[in-house]
Amino acid sequence: MLRISFYVPTKIVFHRESIEQVGKEASSFGRKALIVCGRSFARRSGYLDKIRGLLEREGLRVVIFDKVEPNPSFETVEKGSKLARDENVDVVIGFGGGSAMDAAKGIAVLASKGGAITDYVYPHEVTGDVLPIIAIPTTCGTGSEVTRYAVFSDLRRKRKVTMVGYPILPKVALLDPLVLRSLPPNLTAYTGMDALSHAIEAYLSKRSNPLSDLLALESIRLIFWNLKEACRGSLEARERVFYASMLAGMAINCTGTIMVHGMGYYLTMYHDIHHGLANAFLLPFAVEYNAPALPSKMTRLADVLGMGPLSPSEVGRAISRAICRLEDEVNIPVSLSEVGVSEDELDDMVKEALSYHRNLANNPRKVTPEDVRTIYLKALKGRGSCG
Repeated sequence: MLRISFYVPTKIVFHRESIEQVGKEASSFGRKALIVCGRSFARRSGYLDKIRGLLEREGLRVVIFDKVEPNPSFETVEKGSKLARDENVDVVIGFGGGSAMDAAKGIAVLASKGGAITDYVYPHEVTGDVLPIIAIPTTCGTGSEVTRYAVFSDLRRKRKVTMVGYPILPKVALLDPLVLRSLPPNLTAYTGMDALSHAIEAYLSKRSNPLSDLLALESIRLIFWNLKEACRGSLEARERVFYASMLAGMAINCTGTIMVHGMGYYLTMYHDIHHGLANAFLLPFAVEYNAPALPSKMTRLADVLGMGPLSPSEVGRAISRAICRLEDEVNIPVSLSEVGVSEDELDDMVKEALSYHRNLANNPRKVTPEDVRTIYLKALKGRGSCG
């Protein structure tokens, strides 16, 4: 018996030059817009001036908050929300990677509702109306333009925390593949691996359903066949990975993420490792670990990847090796040790990972401290131990 719950109310506009519609879309929400973006790319690329001009052409007044750092902190979101309140803005536009879009979500919540950000992060859930959000992603990774999640850094406690709620889903997502032309190869790889991790985690999640599986499998297929050429600069390949990232975002919006994210947060918070790269280090080993819990789903995934018939005992290792080969092709560093993580940290890493109960509880196979330790050890040794 099928049981499916799926909700994606975001208006999605995906095509080259879709950014040209930002003024028209924003004008339907009011007369004053706040652009939320990072500290350099938006201005350096000329897109900040372009977006401001498109908004002003439609009669909107524009306020800019260009202070968002990678992995946005509570303090940054609170500064942005104060600006939004002081300026009495009607719509928030997040332009950038996941950090800028997530910051825009947090700013929209605090500007509307007041209080502290800790009032709205998990286990709390955002309810009621917030300022409308328009999301314009500039990387092919997070899928935040179509999710009810926003992730922030609690610098005091050195923890990643998540804001959850359907009200923070963007009203409009403008996905313009032309924005990806200046994305460096390494960030194309890292964000592409983030999207792959989202898709695979959605597929393996306890909360997956046939509809989320369709989105996840198509995302996985597109990333496997296009990420290498995307990293080499092919706009057509980047466009397909961009689309795949959006599909993966729609999937995790329904399913949530699993142990990969829970284990990756330590690497980002304590070593400043890019979120997508952190996921890439862990993903092959997490897939192999979870394979015995989902033999039929793993067989279906192997078919999608063109692997042919495999026994249940072979399929997890085969898919793990395929992920490792893809990571080799797009120049992902080989091991955690290579980026400065030490085996001396294992106890802290395991303790921190186990504290992300929401992700681990969603894992298809029950996770023990020893399991987490084993996967970290494999990632420390590197892809030579893959499969």
